[in-house]
Amino acid sequence: MDKLLKLKIKYTVLISIFFVIFYKGAEFYTYTVKNVPSYFMEWEKNIPFLPIFMLPYITSAPFFLVTIFLEKNEKNLKLLMKRAIFLTVISTTIFVIFPMKFYFPKPEIDNQIFKFLFYLLGKLDSSFNQCPSLHVSFAFLSNIVYYREIKNIFLKYFLCIWGFLLAISILFVYQHHFIDFVGGTLIFFITCIIFPRKKG
Repeated sequence: MDKLLKLKIKYTVLISIFFVIFYKGAEFYTYTVKNVPSYFMEWEKNIPFLPIFMLPYITSAPFFLVTIFLEKNEKNLKLLMKRAIFLTVISTTIFVIFPMKFYFPKPEIDNQIFKFLFYLLGKLDSSFNQCPSLHVSFAFLSNIVYYREIKNIFLKYFLCIWGFLLAISILFVYQHHFIDFVGGTLIFFITCIIFPRKKG
């Protein structure tokens, strides 16, 4: 096993543990807060609940973790980790300072497969940790790696479209409001500005 592969495995384990600690820590804190507000616009009530979007939604973690193994050198790998850590720390800090929750109730689901997936979502996640959406930030962070490293045109665009579907899925599975999507997108851009990818 070469040095770079060992580093990739090490970072995969560390970033996973790091993310869970920060994300769940913010979530547990919000459970102690009384009267957590929700922020949404009236037009969002017209967004349809589409259970099919649970398919891209649940791929968030593996979709990002695969990008770790796509990086070709240690410099790019460390840049990816810096961005992922920054995204997580900034977003979870905002979750604690400005706690929010999702407002709309989820409709009943008839399909048993999707019903089970939403059951798992309810066990693994909550209606807290809203803005900025880490699903969105990590989807876009992953997309730039897939676009750069995947050479097959069909696969490149398939994965990038999947990443976009992952990002917008937060709206259609009734897990986030539009402000969370905007916040996640802004945090992604800010992260790339603070930690730019240098050529050479």
